Amino acid sequence: MFKNKIYLYMAVILAAAAGWAGLSTSAASAKAADCPAENFFDVSGENWNGFTVQVQAACSDEFLVVETNDIPNFEFVQKTPAALQEQTYTFKIPLNPAIAAETSDIPLVGPSGITVTGLLIYGPTESPQDGSRDPYLDGLLDYCGGHTHQGGVYHLHARPDCIFQEKDGIPYLVIGYAFDGFPILAPYICEDAACTEVKEVQSSWVDANPEIDLSWERHEYAAGSGDLDRCNGMLFEDGSYAYFATDSFPYFMGCYMGEVEQSNILPGAGTRGPGQGGQPFGLPGGGSRTPDGFGGPGSGQIPFGPPPGRLPDQTQRPPGNNRPPRPNG
Repeated sequence: MFKNKIYLYMAVILAAAAGWAGLSTSAASAKAADCPAENFFDVSGENWNGFTVQVQAACSDEFLVVETNDIPNFEFVQKTPAALQEQTYTFKIPLNPAIAAETSDIPLVGPSGITVTGLLIYGPTESPQDGSRDPYLDGLLDYCGGHTHQGGVYHLHARPDCIFQEKDGIPYLVIGYAFDGFPILAPYICEDAACTEVKEVQSSWVDANPEIDLSWERHEYAAGSGDLDRCNGMLFEDGSYAYFATDSFPYFMGCYMGEVEQSNILPGAGTRGPGQGGQPFGLPGGGSRTPDGFGGPGSGQIPFGPPPGRLPDQTQRPPGNNRPPRPNG
């Protein structure tokens, strides 16, 4: 499974970084494959923004259980009237996610996933009372892609590059997990089995109606315009799946591809509304799952996963990796 490839890939990184003496690569990868909690950053106990960061991740038989106080492990810059406050959350991430018969909406407001540093991931909209607009395009986010809302809850609407600067350009880097259990990856993949070439994947959503304020109506999914499917993910050759945190809309997920653990959905989250719901898995506009839904540009399938035992140069960014500027602040 692809998730095991991710754990193997990250285990090699961890083994090299830590310089584990006498521990073989296979033993290191087996250790990391036991539980995806290994992908979480060790930030608990760090003091930031007047708080002590608390993030704990551990596995039960069915779930990766994440407890967090939702405090950023970087300097908080207040962009809204709500001052940062400590929270108490427990999320359960399915350990064995499966592609559902139909996709489903991510919440219109509220979290849809969690980062490996314990921060909440939201969709690409502000609240309905604020017009359900795109906060990234409106310049409402801090330098790390987030801000607070009422109650001082910090959350991300865009990829938190400030957390992953030292790992920028590494293929298949796990940034977080969606509430259906599928991983959310940095937008870099290997273009060949040996990973001699690295590519930055692109969303297949386009800014089709810039005159419209509503975020989901402003943007439209255009199959073939990018590399990813409607949910902003890819199906890999082994049948496994992952989302990607892209530079452009929807930034994280466009919909859920798997069955969501309902205990993670906070009260009042809502969905995107009439006409903006999920699509049956397959062709745009509906229909059953068919081979025509895969294999071409924008289909969400690529031929290569992380190469076991082989890493690209982790100290260099891939050539041509020039992103659009993030909002100031």
